[in-house]
Amino acid sequence: MSLLRPDLADLPAYQRPAEARTGLRLHMNEAAADWSEASREALLARLRDLPFHRYPERQAELSERLQKRLGAPEGGLLLGPSSGALLDLVAMAGLCANETVAIPDPGFSLYPLLVRRHGGRVRRVPQGTGFPLEPWFQALDCRQLWLTLPNNPTGAWLAPEALEPLLAAAAARAEPPLVVLDEAYAEFGPATHRLAVDRYPNVVLLRTFSKALASAAWRIGYLLGDPALVSKLATLQLPYSLPAASLEALDVALDHAAEFEAAVRAVPERRDRLAAALPAHQAAPSAANFLHLSPDPAPVLEAAGMKVRRLPGTDAARVTLPSEEDTARLAGTLGAALPPPAPRPRRRLLVLDIDGVLIDADRSFMEAVARALAELRPALPWSDEVFRAFKRLGGFNNDFRLTAGALALAEAYGDVDLRPRIESTNGQGFPELEARIQALEPAAQAVVKKHYAETIQLERPLVTLAELRSTGRDLAILTGRPPEELVLAWRVLGFELPAVCDAAPHLRKPEPAGLLQLADAFRAEEILFAGDTIDDARCLRVAADLRPELQWRFAALGPDRARFTTTGDLCFPSLRDLLPMLNQELP
Repeated sequence: MSLLRPDLADLPAYQRPAEARTGLRLHMNEAAADWSEASREALLARLRDLPFHRYPERQAELSERLQKRLGAPEGGLLLGPSSGALLDLVAMAGLCANETVAIPDPGFSLYPLLVRRHGGRVRRVPQGTGFPLEPWFQALDCRQLWLTLPNNPTGAWLAPEALEPLLAAAAARAEPPLVVLDEAYAEFGPATHRLAVDRYPNVVLLRTFSKALASAAWRIGYLLGDPALVSKLATLQLPYSLPAASLEALDVALDHAAEFEAAVRAVPERRDRLAAALPAHQAAPSAANFLHLSPDPAPVLEAAGMKVRRLPGTDAARVTLPSEEDTARLAGTLGAALPPPAPRPRRRLLVLDIDGVLIDADRSFMEAVARALAELRPALPWSDEVFRAFKRLGGFNNDFRLTAGALALAEAYGDVDLRPRIESTNGQGFPELEARIQALEPAAQAVVKKHYAETIQLERPLVTLAELRSTGRDLAILTGRPPEELVLAWRVLGFELPAVCDAAPHLRKPEPAGLLQLADAFRAEEILFAGDTIDDARCLRVAADLRPELQWRFAALGPDRARFTTTGDLCFPSLRDLLPMLNQELP
């Protein structure tokens, strides 16, 4: 009688390939450089004072720090001892005996082991050296889909807009599969799939700090997903599973994020120079920190003391990008001369509010709110001036909430002119009425939406897509509109852009989550946010505090712009006035 599950009898243990003790490590997908002396000393100072006899207790604190940096909702992030360990939790929680997980082929060698150890079955989705999407549609009947983007060992990648049809098809099924986006190498790609997490509750995203923060030794990663799902996964995580030293290392690494980010951003340009220079080896298109080279360069490289990952059953190997100096040596060993570094253009993102920036919507929304209040509270005096007073106050960028705020004030103080009371708060709002405002908002939303269906005909676009593209920047939207009104905005504009809208409390301006998600999604280094309200300005300033290693700037637009600008802000009457400046170096 076996003491273990019969299906585990032939399960092979994970074994690292045999290797020489010395040589350049190009086989393990590690960061090219170790921590700086300053960051090492900062961590060592922490470790000297760390009480070794106590259990680690900082996981919740650091989870909250990461949650804010990444624009995740409360409970939407789970730290773990490596992204592989978190994927193990996903398999444990989601698989019953003999259920199937679709994985890329070729793919990460750990995947089959994780699936089988939880009684599941593997369906290999053939990918070659690219990442064709068509075969994945045939795997939507699986319990889970594990997509590695960029893929390991090829480096193949799909843009978010290319992946969108698969995610939409998966979510539309009567029983949607769980889609796991493994983004272990996301920081080296042109963009990430960060925005998919909030849009699809059946999608989770995995990342590791092994590469992004040069912290492979500390074995720490995180998972992002719907809080209801993440909370269930958290119950399966063993208590104190993250060592205290690893948590301290993460905290220090985030303090020094700028230096790690600079090292990461240098890799893609070096990778592409090497790929283009090799005369006798073909490099598959890669968005990771490695190249898939064929024919197999291992014999030549290993003879020169460079260890690479041979890929069994193929005439190819995976080669991780080392430092600039070692990459030049690698190229020379393979008969190439590495071209010198070229100036690297910075990733610049222009984020745009919709109403008052892209669309002249004031009259439309003013009319919809006025009609809604006339229906819900006929005796309440109302005017455009009261509407604008709410907007200047902040916290009422969303017109459903603005309507609910007006109703709550009228209940509390009577049917009087609300403008003096709004202006007397000195920007503090009405915290004593917050619970009532939230209770009134659903009814207000229903009535405002009914009237907005008629007043939308008053809206007009303020710029064209060609004008926006002429800036040469990546383009995205951050709007206080809910999802259904975002669709209406596309009709007015005649085009669509990647967008974050008011789809959940953590995405409601002045919360910074939407801006932080867009910065992550576009791998942006410079973010310019053009808005026309104090909530827009507050949103950017909080985001800048949470990600200080990035360059943030606010462009205040519209008639009230002087009320919410500070030193360093751009200030223009309209977006059309701002756009010509964006083709120049901003002051």
